[in-house]
Amino acid sequence: MASAPAAEAQGGAPARRDERALRRQLERYAVRFNDAFWRFWDEAVAPGLPPRPVIADVGPGPGLFLRDLSARLPDAALHGLDADEAMIENAAALDYAGPVPSLRLMDAEAEPLPFADGAVDLLTMTAVLHTFADPFTFLREQAARVIGAGGRMLLYDWFRQPMRDYLTLRMIEPGEPEETRYRRALEQFRSHNKYTLDDWRWIFAESGLRVEAEASAPHPHARAWALRVG
Repeated sequence: MASAPAAEAQGGAPARRDERALRRQLERYAVRFNDAFWRFWDEAVAPGLPPRPVIADVGPGPGLFLRDLSARLPDAALHGLDADEAMIENAAALDYAGPVPSLRLMDAEAEPLPFADGAVDLLTMTAVLHTFADPFTFLREQAARVIGAGGRMLLYDWFRQPMRDYLTLRMIEPGEPEETRYRRALEQFRSHNKYTLDDWRWIFAESGLRVEAEASAPHPHARAWALRVG
């Protein structure tokens, strides 16, 4: 089994290093990327991929999704771009059953995606786009530029919940010590509850993307969408 090479450091915005976020993502991965998510992948995403797909994961976190894609897609070219040094280091240390992804330390909100026009068959983002101050420009100018003809975007992100429902789930989810769980849940409520489902769909439409498929089951507070340009 192969391990990924050291990450390529880039210029631009300074890298972050968030060990607490790394721990949370490692512990919650199986909750977010569960059987329902992989059914959506198998039914709505994988059938549209070419035999040797180029897949770019913006914000791959600790790399576990790339690891699983490596096992599922032995002929894929995989790329991960993250602004957090701890995430990239964890991803680089993983064992990959298939292709080893290239990993790049960069801020995709502040820097252009390092791919040629139309070079990407599938652009993926998980719980990242809601943090961007301007999702429209990223989708219109970056995502639309690198996604090739017939390619798609897989977006998996949070949508607005009643505070009671959000806090109830966060108090029992793994990934945070009990002594800091309540405070952290209050902090993240503001970020995770930024957009309603209607907001997301309007953002897609205004950015020139159309929803090809939508999954409501992977997580109570998140949706996965398969999107096409145009």
